[in-house]
Formats: sequence, C-alpha cells, structure tokens
Amino acid sequence: MNPAPPPSVTDFRAELALLMAAYATRHVVVLALDGVNLSAASTCWPSAETRLLRAVAPTTSSAGWLSALTGLDVADHAVPGVVFSDPSGQGGLVNFLNHHGPGLTPATENVFLDAIRLGRTPLAVLGDLECYASSWRDALLAHAQPITGHRFYTEHDAYHRRPAAEVAARVGTAVEETLARHDARPCLLWCYVEIDQHVHRHGYDEHTFRVLTALGEFAASLATRDILVVAHSDHGLVPTVHDPELADLLDDLGRRYGFTMGGAGRMRWLYPRAGTGPELLALLGEELPGDIRILPADEVFRPGSPGRARVGDVLLVSEGGAFLTDPEYRYDHGSFAPEETETPFAVWRVK
Repeated sequence: MNPAPPPSVTDFRAELALLMAAYATRHVVVLALDGVNLSAASTCWPSAETRLLRAVAPTTSSAGWLSALTGLDVADHAVPGVVFSDPSGQGGLVNFLNHHGPGLTPATENVFLDAIRLGRTPLAVLGDLECYASSWRDALLAHAQPITGHRFYTEHDAYHRRPAAEVAARVGTAVEETLARHDARPCLLWCYVEIDQHVHRHGYDEHTFRVLTALGEFAASLATRDILVVAHSDHGLVPTVHDPELADLLDDLGRRYGFTMGGAGRMRWLYPRAGTGPELLALLGEELPGDIRILPADEVFRPGSPGRARVGDVLLVSEGGAFLTDPEYRYDHGSFAPEETETPFAVWRVK
C-alpha cells in the first residue's frame, strides 16, 4: 500500500479553520513568509510545532498564496504563474501583478471569510504586498480589512535591503500595533513578509536565518500571552543563475517556429501554433540542454481545467542551476526541486 501523500498548501485553509475554532477566544496571528523552505524554518524555530506542507505546482507566489488562502488547487483558481493567457479572453498574455479587472479567478471564499463566520475580525497587514496592487491581490485578500503603512523588504516599488534586526522589529511593530487597535474581539491577523526578495539575491544566508530566528522568538513571546501564532510559506528557492545562451536560443526558436512564452522562474510554458505541440516537443528535445525537462502541460495542469486553459501546451522545467531568470538573481523557484516544494506549517501555542 502506498503511503498517503503529505498535506499540500491547499490544506492550509482547512488547517487554519480548525485552529481558529479550537482557540475561539484567542487572537490568531499568521506570519505569511514568502520564500521560506521547510529546512530553514525547522532550523530557526525550535520552539514551534513545524511540519511539512507541500507546495503547489508551479512553485510561484501567485499560485501558492492563492492556493493557501482559498484552499483551491492551481487548476481550479486559474492563476498558474506570473505570465499567462489574458483572463479576458481577448488574446495575448498578462502579468498577474499588472492585471486589473474581472475574471482573474473563480475563487470567492478564503480564510478571511472563514474568520468572519467564526466571529473573528479578519485583518490583513499588507506589508510588502502594498506595492503589488492588482486583481490578484484583491482576490487574495478578499473579505479582509487591509492594514497599510508597514513594509519590510519593499520600499517605493523597489528592493530595499534592511538589517535583519530592523526587518524583524518592523514585523513586530506591525503586529503589535494592529492587535492594539483591534482588541475588542478575537481576530485573525495575517501579515505578509516578502523574504523572497532577499533570498533571490543572497540565498539562505546569515541575514535570512537571523530574520527567521527573530520572528520565531517574537512568535513564542506572543504565545505566552495566549495568542496563537502560525507561520507558513508558498515555496522555497534553489540556486539558479541566468543562462543568456539559453535565452537567445529560445528567442530564436520562438521566431522560427512561432511560439510565445509565459510562466516565470524555473518553469516556463510555450504557446505553439495550433496543432504543432507534439512537433515542438520533439524539436526542443533535440535543441535544449539535458537538464531542462520538457513536458506536455496536461501532465502538470488538469486537462479541461480553468488553470490549464491559461498555460501553453509545452512546459520547460529546470532541473539544473542555469535557466531563465533575472540576471541579478542567485536563487529562483518554479520547478519541482524538494527545496522549493517543502514548505513549513508552524504553530506556537501555550500548552
């Protein structure tokens, strides 16, 4: 008998609802930490109960956070990555961070609606999401009362590096100030911290571990005040550098064979001309490096689903250390590597 697969980030919503019901008279604080893998979390949070939630595919923030908060798989919430087919059906591709308008996702319920049903005040400290106004953010935080004025890794729409102690202190201030203003009844307070911004450029370095350790200590201190604290993430990252020769090759093939490209990071999808998908699969197998996995999209996205309708027919998935990425990055995500797919679900509570 095959063992049951580990829980997925799609199970986060149900797990959180159980905790909110079990601790009905307590505040619940959720630290949403973008780009933190299970290994780093387990090392830095010795006082937490930490276990695995498997990331969705592809391992991108757009897909992962929406799956976590709605409980829907990528195939059903239909936000498969960063660049995909225009939800309006008018043709072309959109970037999820720049898309404004209806039709992005059929998702209507999430953890914040669960909190309301359980008699809680639903609060979302936007944090680093403040600079990402979009239909995706609206869907992600639907039903929540937004709390603004706190950024940790982004400032004026650009990456801004702060010392680890300052990052952790800013998170603590955001949580404490929000709790102080909403103390009349139990709340769900979800706070977004884009550690991913730092890991992309520097990896899981001393700064990363200091931030995670300090946040773990802060969570433990909240737990001593009968506040339940949960930390979760969307994906991890693995060493990846930009391969300009691969980029040039795909640009040339795109011009010659008439395909466009979507996706992001370590998973890209190609939109070939109608009926040419099998031919393109065979061609790419001859042209591309051996550490790039070439797949039909139906193997990753459920055929006939809303999510499958937005991706191209051919997937390119990195299995090595060089692929298509931002030239400034040293780490990236989007593929099936264990360091990307193993994410933490951590809880601090007084027994």
